[in-house]
Amino acid sequence: MFKKLWRLIKIYYYKFIRTSGSPHKIALAVGLGFFIGCIIPIGIWGQTVVVIFVAVKLKVNPGIAYAATWISNPYSVVFMYPMYCYVGSRVIGAGLSLNYMKVAFMHVLHDFSWNGLASLGSHLAVSFFIGALIFGIVTGVIGYFFIGFFVSKYRERKKARIAAKYKKE
Repeated sequence: MFKKLWRLIKIYYYKFIRTSGSPHKIALAVGLGFFIGCIIPIGIWGQTVVVIFVAVKLKVNPGIAYAATWISNPYSVVFMYPMYCYVGSRVIGAGLSLNYMKVAFMHVLHDFSWNGLASLGSHLAVSFFIGALIFGIVTGVIGYFFIGFFVSKYRERKKARIAAKYKKE
């Protein structure tokens, strides 16, 4: 099973790294996806609609941007959403406890919707969005620079290999 998973990772790695477009545009698509994936709760079509709309407006690859929104998924939000609320509550001075947020989010996990989020109360919802904005900016910027560096280095190595091949001939 591990070999199959590793093979799948390698296939998508090569598809991603060979995507056409400048390293800046590819990195911008990833950063945008990470940002939108953090600030818009999952379980609604908002992430998809917003990220595709903004990606088209910025003229970046909407497929890459959409894929990057999956930074938030049913497995990661269990950790991400309480962190958002905790950080956001510290920023606004609400002082919410981790236990309170855990209980509140167990309720929301059963109802992925704006109504479910609104049922938490304004202090927790505001904390959530402030924390999500902070994490969205941080992950978006880190994703942008990491992917930009990664794609640039890959393309430089590829160009050097091609040049070395022609130099031998």
